[in-house]
Amino acid sequence: MSENEKEKQQQPKNPEWIGSPSGVLEIYANSANLQWTLDDVRVRLAQLITSPDHRTPGSVFTAVNEERAAITFSWRNAKLLRNQLTNLIESYEKVNGEIVIDIKLASPSGSAIV
Repeated sequence: MSENEKEKQQQPKNPEWIGSPSGVLEIYANSANLQWTLDDVRVRLAQLITSPDHRTPGSVFTAVNEERAAITFSWRNAKLLRNQLTNLIESYEKVNGEIVIDIKLASPSGSAIV
């Protein structure tokens, strides 16, 4: 057996992913807020919605972030997630072009909303 084959046998395999008996909670979010301690990282996920105080379109329109969920990771898992997201984004952009994050939305009056 070659040295390379021995190394492959000794490396631990990633655990299999299985479905939860209670199902998986699906959450849509288009905004995130990061918080951290010395032990972990907390990601608060929210969806941008119309403010209950200003529902009418126009110059008084206001958007707010409605919190949907929060997820807490160990620093180790946060770094692993970062690495996976970096690889995923690089692969996506290689095929589809750069993801633009500095965008402005047009308001109903035609002016830009930042």
